[in-house]
Amino acid sequence: RALALGAPPRGKGRRADDGAEVESPAGSRRAAGGAVLRGQAEESCDLEDYGAGSLDVRPEALGQGEVRRRFKHSDKAGEVRPQRCDGEERTAGGAEGAFLPGRHRVFVRTFGCPHNASDGEYMMGQLKEQGYTLVDSIEECDACVVNSCTVKHPSETRAINLVTSARQAGKQVILAGCVPSGDKKLAESLDVSILDVSQMDRIVEVVEESIKGHTVKLTQKRKDLPSLALPKVRRDKYSEIITINAGCLGNCTFCKTKAARGKVVSYPIEEIVARARQVAAEGVRHIELASEDMGAYGVDIGTNIVELMNAICDALPPGVMLRTGMTNPPYIMQHIDGIIEVLKRPNVHAFMHIPVQSGSNSVLQSMRREYTVEEFSHLIDKLKAAIPDIFVLSDIIAGFPAESQEDWEATMALVKKYRFQGLHISQFYARPGTPAAKMKPLKSNIIKDRWRECTDFTDSYNRNEGLTGREERVWFTSTEEARGQTIGRTKAFAKVLVKRDDALLGGSALVRLGKSCKLHVEGEVIGEVK
Repeated sequence: RALALGAPPRGKGRRADDGAEVESPAGSRRAAGGAVLRGQAEESCDLEDYGAGSLDVRPEALGQGEVRRRFKHSDKAGEVRPQRCDGEERTAGGAEGAFLPGRHRVFVRTFGCPHNASDGEYMMGQLKEQGYTLVDSIEECDACVVNSCTVKHPSETRAINLVTSARQAGKQVILAGCVPSGDKKLAESLDVSILDVSQMDRIVEVVEESIKGHTVKLTQKRKDLPSLALPKVRRDKYSEIITINAGCLGNCTFCKTKAARGKVVSYPIEEIVARARQVAAEGVRHIELASEDMGAYGVDIGTNIVELMNAICDALPPGVMLRTGMTNPPYIMQHIDGIIEVLKRPNVHAFMHIPVQSGSNSVLQSMRREYTVEEFSHLIDKLKAAIPDIFVLSDIIAGFPAESQEDWEATMALVKKYRFQGLHISQFYARPGTPAAKMKPLKSNIIKDRWRECTDFTDSYNRNEGLTGREERVWFTSTEEARGQTIGRTKAFAKVLVKRDDALLGGSALVRLGKSCKLHVEGEVIGEVK
C-alpha cells in the first residue's frame, strides 16, 4: 500500500509526481507501493530526463514509491507493516518522545552563486516558518542542510567535506543544490538525503523525514519553478536576490551547471515585478537579479531582459536600486542598446557581469562558448562608450586544456586592455562528466603560473583611483562591524566606506570620496541624506 508521508507543500508553486524515495537507516529492501530498493535492479530516472516522469502538477505529499522506511513484522503470519519512527511507535508510557515537526534545530550552509544564495534563503525561510530553529554550526544542529555548488571543483569539495563532517558528528544531512542535481552517481553514493535544485520548495518535508531517521531522495527534475512568494530569511536585511530564470542555453565543455539546472525556464514578468514590490515594501533597498544567463531571460516565454528590467524599474519606489545579474555574451548582444538605456536609469546600478573566459578564439571554440573575442570586445567597447564609469566584472579560466602559450598571451592582452573593475580568475579543474574532462590537461605548474600572472596583474592597479575628490550619491545597505564602517555603493557600483552611522542604512547620502584602493573608496557624508 502507498504511504502518504510529510506535510502538504508550503509553497505556491505547482507540484508534480516526484519519483522520490526515502530510505531508512536500517537499509530496508521494500518500499511503499512495491518500489524496488537499493541492492536490487533499481530503475532510476536520469537527471537530464524531461520526459513522461516530469509532469506539470505536483503531489500534495510524499507518496507512492517515495519513502524507504524500516519495516517490522506484525503478530499475524505473513503480514508486514511499517514501523513507526522516533516516538511514533507508542509504548505503555504514552506519547513521550514523539516526533514533533518544527521542534528541531537546523544548520543551513550555502555555497556558490547568487541563484544558489537565494535558494538557501528560501529554504531557511520555509524552515523558520514551520517552527524550526536556525543555528550557525554543525555542533548546534539536529539536521544539516548543505546547499552545494558544482561550478568549480574546490566549492564542490568543500560541500562534500561538510557533508562528511556532519555525518561523522551524528547529524542528519540533506544535500541540496547543484552537486547532487548535476551528478546522479555521486548523489546515489552518499548515504544522506538528496534534494534536487528544482525541488527547493519541499525542504521542510525532507528535513522532517530525515530527522525521523529516513533518507529522502528527491532527485527528479521539474519543468516548473518554485514560487517567488515563498517565505525567505535574508542574510542582508536591505538586499534581496530575485531569481529571474533558471538554466542556460549554452553547451560549454567545462561546465556542469546545465546538467544541474537544465535549459532556460523563465519567471513571468508580472511575478518578478510582484516580488520586487513585495520586498521593497518590506524595507529592501538593493535588488540583485540572479540568473545563469540573464541575456537569455524570456526566450521561452516570448519576452526579453530589457522588457523585464524596464517593468521592474517602473514599479520600484524611490530609493530602491536594481542590479543586473550575470550574462553570457551571445544573448545579451541582441539587447545591448536597450540594456544601455536601462543602465542609465537613475534606479539601476551601472554594472554588468559578462564572463569572457579566454582572450583566444581558438580556446573559446574549444570551450564551445559561441562568441568570439571580437564580439566580446564590441560589447565592452559599446558599454564603456555609453557609460564611461560602468563597473564591468568578467571571468577568466587559466590553463584550459586547449590553451597554448600564445593563447594565454592573448588572454593577458585582453585583461590588460580593459583593466576590469572586477575579475574572477579560476584555475582550470576538469569537472567529471564534461567534454573538457576528456581533453589532455596542461601540467599543473603551467596552470598555476598562468593563474598567478593574471592575479598579480589585477592586484597591480587601483580601479578606483579616478574617484578621489568626487562627490557622489551613495546607497547604504550594510555594516563592517569590525572596522566601524557603513558600506554603500555608488551609481556605478563602486564600494564606498564611511564612518559607521546606522541611520544611513536603507538610505542614501551625498558623499565626498577620498582615499581609494583597488577594492573600495573611503568617503565622508556631506549631506542630502534620503
